[in-house]
Amino acid sequence: MYTARFRIDALTELKNAKLVLDPGWADQYTVNGVSPQPSSEDSQNGKLSFTLGDIPAGQHSTFFLSLQVNPTNVGHHKQTVRLYDRQTQLAAIHHTITIWP
Repeated sequence: MYTARFRIDALTELKNAKLVLDPGWADQYTVNGVSPQPSSEDSQNGKLSFTLGDIPAGQHSTFFLSLQVNPTNVGHHKQTVRLYDRQTQLAAIHHTITIWP
């Protein structure tokens, strides 16, 4: 079990911030909770999407995702995270996790 923390520092105002997580964040995982509650949650092609809403310039927003790894989830998994403002991608962090039995 672990919690992922995503902190977004808005240099300019974000009118509709959204985090999109690759399928490696959900495949063979149990999502135990999210905090604070996003204004909406969605999934497309295995990607998780959390709409966080507006973030004023100079402010930050922190989002927590609590996960539990299922015991059969062995190997390497891509866990890229993308930040969008409306439909515009602002940033991406490419991450891979390795899970051992």
